[in-house]
Amino acid sequence: MVYCPKCGAVNDDQATFCQKCGGQIVIPQQPASEPVKRAPAVWNQTPFDRTFRGGGPLLKTFLGLIFVLLVMEIFNALSSESVFAGGFADFLGDTLLLFFLIFLLAFFFGYYTRKYPRESAMVSPLVTAVIVTFVLWAVSNVFTLLGESQPDDFLTAMGEMVSSVLYIIFLLILLLGYIGVIMKAGRFGTSPQNVNAPPVPPAAPQPAPYAPGKRMGRSNRDKIIFGVCGGMAEYLDTDPFLVRVLWVVGTILTSGVLILAYLILAIITPKYP
Repeated sequence: MVYCPKCGAVNDDQATFCQKCGGQIVIPQQPASEPVKRAPAVWNQTPFDRTFRGGGPLLKTFLGLIFVLLVMEIFNALSSESVFAGGFADFLGDTLLLFFLIFLLAFFFGYYTRKYPRESAMVSPLVTAVIVTFVLWAVSNVFTLLGESQPDDFLTAMGEMVSSVLYIIFLLILLLGYIGVIMKAGRFGTSPQNVNAPPVPPAAPQPAPYAPGKRMGRSNRDKIIFGVCGGMAEYLDTDPFLVRVLWVVGTILTSGVLILAYLILAIITPKYP
């Protein structure tokens, strides 16, 4: 059945004129063979993106490379006074091309993610895993250089530990990222609209009811110890399993510092009813 766009009466599917008012019923048809063209997202782009467009990420890449060169020259000037400064300057010089490629990947991917969020969602976990793994690899090299220059066995062990878990962290970010993509897949879709629906008169605007701000607390429904991770998941509207896995990974990387943070949050955050 179809609705008359003039009076809103219900008619048969094959009706061309309304049985009540006699008005013509025109059913708009969309060719099935032509794909629907979707314009790039504008609401998510920054003024920098709209000004420079595709050249913006390239400009940011060269600015990041200039910053790395500046840091390398500063540490190179201090190499006569510090063993770590000389080693760190050599490390930046040896990995300069790698820094350039990572900057290029990160800035261009950020630009196209803001411009085409739905198309870039499938490769977002892979790019994120590559960038995070590179950052942790650079941090592990810094720890190793610090441990060799002091010398400090703890810093050297920290560098070796971070370097040994890079492969696990890479796979873990991929797993969690694609789980998130699957969970959020329905948010990119749009609900179909009935073009033949009768016109609805505009309603008078109603004042929005007062709603208190959302606060983070300890979950009373999904908890293992104190419910901190469950409360964070409810506050962020995500899966508690992802929060717990990230918390465990952060605890390993920070040598147990997040355990103290967990206990502090368990004390100061209220419990959800």
